[in-house]
Amino acid sequence: MKKLIALVLALTMILTLGAVGYADDNENKLVIWTNLTADSQTAVLQKQFDEVAKEMGVEIEMVTVAFDDMYTKLAAAMESGDTPDIMHTTEGGSAYLYTQGLISPMDDVIDAIGRDDFVESYLRSITVDDVAWGVPDWALHTSVWYRKDLFAEKGLEIPTNWQELEAAAEALNTDSDGDGNIDVYGFAVPMAAVQLAAQSYYEFLFTSGVYTFDPATGEYNFGNEKEKAAHVLDYMIDLYKKASPPSSTEWSWSENRNALVEGSVAMVLDMGAVIGLAQTNNPDMVENLGCFDLPGENGDKQASFGGGYYFVASSQASEEKIALAKEFITKLYTPEKAAERALSRPMFAYPSLYSAFELYKNDPAVAQFPDEIDSIFDAFEHNTWYRYGMEAGLSQMASQIEATTFFGEAIQGVALGMQTSEQAVDYIDSQLQVQLDVIGQ
Repeated sequence: MKKLIALVLALTMILTLGAVGYADDNENKLVIWTNLTADSQTAVLQKQFDEVAKEMGVEIEMVTVAFDDMYTKLAAAMESGDTPDIMHTTEGGSAYLYTQGLISPMDDVIDAIGRDDFVESYLRSITVDDVAWGVPDWALHTSVWYRKDLFAEKGLEIPTNWQELEAAAEALNTDSDGDGNIDVYGFAVPMAAVQLAAQSYYEFLFTSGVYTFDPATGEYNFGNEKEKAAHVLDYMIDLYKKASPPSSTEWSWSENRNALVEGSVAMVLDMGAVIGLAQTNNPDMVENLGCFDLPGENGDKQASFGGGYYFVASSQASEEKIALAKEFITKLYTPEKAAERALSRPMFAYPSLYSAFELYKNDPAVAQFPDEIDSIFDAFEHNTWYRYGMEAGLSQMASQIEATTFFGEAIQGVALGMQTSEQAVDYIDSQLQVQLDVIGQ
């Protein structure tokens, strides 16, 4: 039986490697992975990669790897010694590759592009001990996207603290037809076990200054903040019970965004994709939508949950091929190309270059949201934002959180009355410490 299992695993790995396509020994060919799979984004990437490849006289192969499959396929590539030459991925993917020693320092590329042209906070998120391990492409900011028309109808102001947020959410609960059932809920609290529950919770945690790791020391910190973390979870679940659709315990991105776009909720946490969805599925809704930052409990917000995409270069090839990969990435950073990549996400993905941002904000697709654009860009420039587990810089903890479901399971358990917030936080703490042992941090 053991031999049979080993054989099946070996065959599976061979098939996986053959199906994906990895770097090969051709010194004039670059294999590029991207976690973006939407047609609008991959079409722009393929076009730009082809343009740069033609300019340089090299061959490229672009491989789309769905985010859900990324860590499995990276592990298989590591096992075979055939990691991609370039990868276009999130902080979590970048951190995973960094901790495995698979990517090259990129300060030379950043300097060649122009360091002063990069938004500083984008560089911070990919830097360890003053060394940048990737080139920021674009980033996303978590905001509360809301119905401006419903706020006006109810005479509501933008909430400045948690008490006001909950009051506004309850006021927005609407029984449109008088049948005793809520038709429009005030604030959606999505809890899909894969990623979204953790992302929702971390936005509330970060506003309160609760971090996985201490941003200054890098020491594990969540276990020291369990009382505050339970208090934050209590508030989030209370908001769910008072103003969120009961089924949102299972909601992922699509259900969360569609609820706002289709009019069944009045506020959602999102990174801006609701606008692109509304432009496609319900254009009449677009003019009713706006955004504001989730406030801190007493108005003082400590940080936000954010994230973005980066280009990283393998360290496993020859010096000549690493140099080729770096040259290729450098040529992708004209203002026009950087803006085009950011605009391919519907929306608001903010380019990492100031020069590209000037082109970005004047594009007709986003120009109708000048206040929202300026507000979010100001947050990127002047506020603090983190990916979960990366408060002190690149850490594989981000990939461990993204690849597991314990946050969602714990949070759903509280929402369904199966355990208390204190018990859920204890469980999350224990699982985070298990992950610490796994990654040896």
